[in-house]
Parts: sequence; structure tokens; C-alpha cells
Amino acid sequence: MPEFTHTQPVQGVFHIRDPLGVHMTLALGREAALLLDAGYGTRDAYEYVKTLTPLPVTLLLSHGHHDHALGAMHFPESFLHAEDMPVFRQYTGREQRETIAVNIPHALPDPEAFLGTPIPEPKLLDREAFSLGRLTARVVHTPGHTPGSIAVLLEEPRLLLLGDNWNPQTWLFFPESLGLSAWMESFTHLLSLPFDLALAPHQTEPVSKEFLLSQFAALTPKAIRDARPVRVRGHEEKPARVVRTPAGEVIFRSGTEPPEAGA
Repeated sequence: MPEFTHTQPVQGVFHIRDPLGVHMTLALGREAALLLDAGYGTRDAYEYVKTLTPLPVTLLLSHGHHDHALGAMHFPESFLHAEDMPVFRQYTGREQRETIAVNIPHALPDPEAFLGTPIPEPKLLDREAFSLGRLTARVVHTPGHTPGSIAVLLEEPRLLLLGDNWNPQTWLFFPESLGLSAWMESFTHLLSLPFDLALAPHQTEPVSKEFLLSQFAALTPKAIRDARPVRVRGHEEKPARVVRTPAGEVIFRSGTEPPEAGA
């Protein structure tokens, strides 16, 4: 099983890939650092981050799903939007951990620690920005994928950390997802922000703002009306529909599309 690796898409920013393939992003200021997400928790992300910087690190969770939040078990504290607390409690509990342990036992060097290590309850994220010293990280609430999803804009390098607001496959079909209509409203706001490049947790390479705009332009009412049924591997019990665009796939629950698309 591979350990952590990272790329450095811009100076002072590390896009860290955890052993199961999801990414977290570390941004370094002059005085402090900010980490968005903590991965699955099968290895100690906190120890890895300390090899990259001696600065004090604040952990933000983009949302409460297990592949982003379980790694918080290795950190002294984390911050999460209040609306995602129920999602966090569901996806970081014993049942979800046992599912991971059964499906990928080779990923766990210490299964008992993975199953039993408590995660401190995240603190409520009530700040709009973090000043890291010549680097400002602005928090953007983006309900859609989950009710309390966030993105983070690093203002000085004009870099947007997307959370799960965009991936090569953007998933909006979970029961807790607010669906396509809410996501489109949030994504419209993200695209209005002043950034040039963006990083996604399920892709190594950054994408341009123009690339993301091309996806949004392809989500026409006709494309949404014509979306075909799809079953996502591992989530076959969740009926969904898919719109395929030049910038990837958007998979959503039927009935959550904008009214004009379903008319």
C-alpha cells in the first residue's frame, strides 16, 4: 500500500494524495498553515503534514464524508460547517469504518486503531477567512453535495480549493445531497470568484477556470432533461441520472434538477 505523496501546483501549496487516492490541500502562509480535508485516516496525515511545514496547522473539513473527514482522528482539532455535523457523525462512525475495513483490509496497518480511535467533535466553522500571513484563505459555503459543503479561495495565488463541489465525477445523488438545482446555484457563485486555477480532491492536476466554465455551459436545460439513468459502482441502490460534459460527469438524483430543466 503506497504512503502519502504530494505535488506542488503553486508555490506554498501542497496537494497531498492519501494512500487510498483522495487528496487534501495544504496552504502555507508566513505565520500559519491551513489544511483542507484529512483523507480516509488509514495513515497519519498529521505526521505527514509536519514533514512539510513546522507552522501551526488549522484543519478545515470541506464536508463530513468519510473520505475527507475520517483522517481528523489524527489531528487535535478540526473545523466543520454546522450544517454538515449530522453528515460527519454518520460517515465517521463505527459502521462506516467497519465497511472500509472489510472492503480494503490491506489498507489498514492497525485495524483496531482505525476502528476505535475517536475523532474530536469538530468545532463550528464560524469564520469567513483565515489570515495565514501574506496569504488569506476565504471560506465559501457551497450547499449542494452536502448541506454544509465549503470551498476555500486562496486569494493571493488566485487558487480555488473545490472540495467535492467539482470532480471528474461530481456526485449529487446521496440522500444528504441537496441535488442539482442547489449545486448549480453554489457553483455559479464559485465561478464568479477571482481565481485562475482550481484543485479538486479526486484529481491530482489543477484545472483552469475556463475548463470549469465549459462544464457549466454544457449543463443546458436540454442536457439535463436528456440525462440518462446511471448506477454508480458501489452505490447501485441509489437511483441517479448523469449529464456528461466536456469537463466531466454530473450525477444527480432525479427530481433535484432546476424546474425549467424538468418542464
